Amino acid sequence: MWLFRLLGPVRLERDGEDVPIGAPQFKVVLATLAAHAGAVVPPDRLAEELWDVPPASATAQLHGIVWRLRRVLGRDRIATARPGYVLRAAEAELEPEVFRRDVARGRELLARGDVEAGADRLREALARWRGPALVEVRGAAHLAARLDEERMAAWEDRVDADLALGRDVVGELTALVAQHPVRERFRGQLMTALAMSGRVVEALDAYAAFRGMLVRELGVEPSEWLRDLHTGILRGAAAGRSHPAAALCCQGQGRSDVTLSRCSGSRSPWNPGPTMKMSWLNPAAS
Repeated sequence: MWLFRLLGPVRLERDGEDVPIGAPQFKVVLATLAAHAGAVVPPDRLAEELWDVPPASATAQLHGIVWRLRRVLGRDRIATARPGYVLRAAEAELEPEVFRRDVARGRELLARGDVEAGADRLREALARWRGPALVEVRGAAHLAARLDEERMAAWEDRVDADLALGRDVVGELTALVAQHPVRERFRGQLMTALAMSGRVVEALDAYAAFRGMLVRELGVEPSEWLRDLHTGILRGAAAGRSHPAAALCCQGQGRSDVTLSRCSGSRSPWNPGPTMKMSWLNPAAS
């Protein structure tokens, strides 16, 4: 089976083996067609991807590139359809769709309470990324940005799962917060991970630094859920609980509406039930 790999520099695989594509121009055309698989891509659009100023021989060169790609893929894979070309590929052959399938499966496992398997599946999905998506396709900035947001949301879900399993992700989250300083969910996860490790002062400092940046640069306060998380850490510290059995629990896909909860028994934080407790957040509830 073919696999069009677009989550990073474009690559082509068949049955798990790399297939040489050829010159950079061939990769540009293949990536553009694969990014719009099933839809007709006009020659003018392909020319814009290939050249800042198309040469007089652009049409002939484009025909030659398509001919070369058909030799690699098989003639029926790239069909001529007015007003251009269309790549025929199943969803299972397109890496972004495979990534989305794996993320959906991981989230399904989390919702069912199988947190470890869900975390593993999300980790496998994220491992497909080898760099920015669709780097060869200048006109796919919107699609690339959407894919990157899906990647970040899946990453956040995977970190939530690792937190629920009690894994140490402080180092990873420190790097993620540095790379994405205004992404609240990573910040909240770092605060949680630090508090779970007994580093409550650092968790509170992480919040103070984030709030200061938002107020200073954007003139806004942190969201309600992050303020609630900060309050919960303060209460836990006041009660002398420096090692809370807490985890950030996502109640949706890619949204930042999270709660800090204690997980009891086999309950999943993605499927809260009566055994879910907030005792660490509220000492009076203990």
